[in-house]
Amino acid sequence: MPIEPETTAPELRNFAALKISSRQITLLNALGEFGNLRRAATAMHTSQPAASLLLQQLEERLGVRLFDRLPRGMQPTLYGEVMIRYAQGALHEFEHAQEQIAELARGATGLVRVGSVMGPVPTLLTKAVLAYKREHPKVRISIEVGTSDTLLPALLRGDFDVVLGRVPDQSDSHGLDIELFDHGEQMRVIARAGHPLAGSAPLQLADLIAQTWILHPMGSPMRRRVESALQAGGMVQALDIVETASILATTAMLEASDMIAVVPNDVAEHYARYGMVTVLPVELPISMANIGLLTLGSRPKSVALTKLLDYFRAQ
Repeated sequence: MPIEPETTAPELRNFAALKISSRQITLLNALGEFGNLRRAATAMHTSQPAASLLLQQLEERLGVRLFDRLPRGMQPTLYGEVMIRYAQGALHEFEHAQEQIAELARGATGLVRVGSVMGPVPTLLTKAVLAYKREHPKVRISIEVGTSDTLLPALLRGDFDVVLGRVPDQSDSHGLDIELFDHGEQMRVIARAGHPLAGSAPLQLADLIAQTWILHPMGSPMRRRVESALQAGGMVQALDIVETASILATTAMLEASDMIAVVPNDVAEHYARYGMVTVLPVELPISMANIGLLTLGSRPKSVALTKLLDYFRAQ
């Protein structure tokens, strides 16, 4: 059956009856990764003619061309891009199912994968997880701390069940269920205990221009907001900056030097309580966007996840 050209809208089919094999899903994922049929076939441990036949059968079933055959590879059409995203999502779901089965086989009663930005970890995240585990000791909780610009794509890929993070722009929130908490994070400038500026009178940002600053990597929401505040004071170009999202690396460098860092208020207070850092007496005129619970609206929520979300809401 002929395949319609890319520029022609395909005739609507009854896709409810579409059958796609696991090998075709694997092939789509490999073609999306390599852009080359030979390399995709090798990754699947099959021959190039067999992979070509799998793709041809899928294109004929859909009635559209999924890839343009180029002299040095294959480029997905608009339809191909849709199918690649589907294939990637399906493979992630299978991987998640395998993880859940493995946990159940080891005696667990569920698995919840949580991604979180740094700010809520000492308070909201810790309190909710500890309370949850007291009542549900056999549910495994996997926690990964990162920045919003990496956590959100991971949530959309299916790597997390819930993200405790900053609410994305409207254009990035499609398909997400978002529950906002009612306040944004205040930011603080911290340094080692006994830092020369720790006992000073109230400081101005300009007083810190000669310091080495530890900031989140470029592209993260925290970095953008901090730089916006510093730029207003004409400071960004003159700053000496070390980039890291790791709080362990941050506190280790602070302890061994006179560097300073910008962290959320709850994180600053947590480490200050144990004498590991001091909060410098300077006003940083920014607050981060509101923290929210982010889940995928298209993915059914497990019983374990639903109950954990209730514990987050109760804090």
